[in-house]
Amino acid sequence: MLEMLEIVLNVAIAVFIAGVLFTAGLEVTLQEVFRPMKNVGLVARALTTNILLVPLIVYGMSIFFPLERPYMIGVLLYGFASGAPYTPKLVAAAGGDVPNSIAATMLLTVLTILYMPLILPFLVPGAEIGVWEIAKPLLLQMFVPLVIGLSIRHYGEATATKLHKPANVVVNLSALVFLVLALVLHWDELAATVGTGAVASAVVLTVVAFGVGYLFGPGRLRGRVTRGVITTARNIGAAATIATANFRDDPRVLITVAVCMFVVFLLAFPVSKLYFNRRLGESTVSP
Repeated sequence: MLEMLEIVLNVAIAVFIAGVLFTAGLEVTLQEVFRPMKNVGLVARALTTNILLVPLIVYGMSIFFPLERPYMIGVLLYGFASGAPYTPKLVAAAGGDVPNSIAATMLLTVLTILYMPLILPFLVPGAEIGVWEIAKPLLLQMFVPLVIGLSIRHYGEATATKLHKPANVVVNLSALVFLVLALVLHWDELAATVGTGAVASAVVLTVVAFGVGYLFGPGRLRGRVTRGVITTARNIGAAATIATANFRDDPRVLITVAVCMFVVFLLAFPVSKLYFNRRLGESTVSP
């Protein structure tokens, strides 16, 4: 029974990741996705906040507020990996710029795939992983669904409109199944992180990452919120792949990565939906 539930959990995670990108692809045109990449300043801000500042901050946390090694490794992996697959969903919840978030997700995922294997041996001595080992699952779970969604929107806007609502329902259901089963099946491991500093570090990282992105965000409120949300969402796929490949004998590393993601889900999604979405709506209708 437990083995069957673990399979369902893994399927729900895969469906959620793929579904988020597929649904995002149905919402925007290719022109909207690639337009932000032509803005050198926008790209520079994204790289500065996601690839430089947040990793430096999480690395500083590991020096000045060290945790037990497995938990610290998990936080480091999560903080260094950018380009989360659920970024467009989170940005949409905040009422932000979804095309910008898709462009940023594509760019940051590619860069994460390239630089994580290079920096990992310096970050965690003794850890090694090849570029393809990170790239393969991310390409299959992220880029393929995104390209399919974008292609449907490009060649048949009416079809994309019809598919969007049922696809969104599937994404929401898979997220619910994923969160419930993860809590039920791994409650003991997740609860064991309480008091270790892992949860507190995840909360600090989430808040600080948003603050950094917000400060470096372009334009007015919508641009700043969009950049803040993009910076908050870290790449669970890349971090989990590395944790599984290099620290299979110590599940606390992977559990810590999961804890960081849960913190984002529990903090960022409600705040985005209940606070920033309303604020952006008010700023749009105000004279």
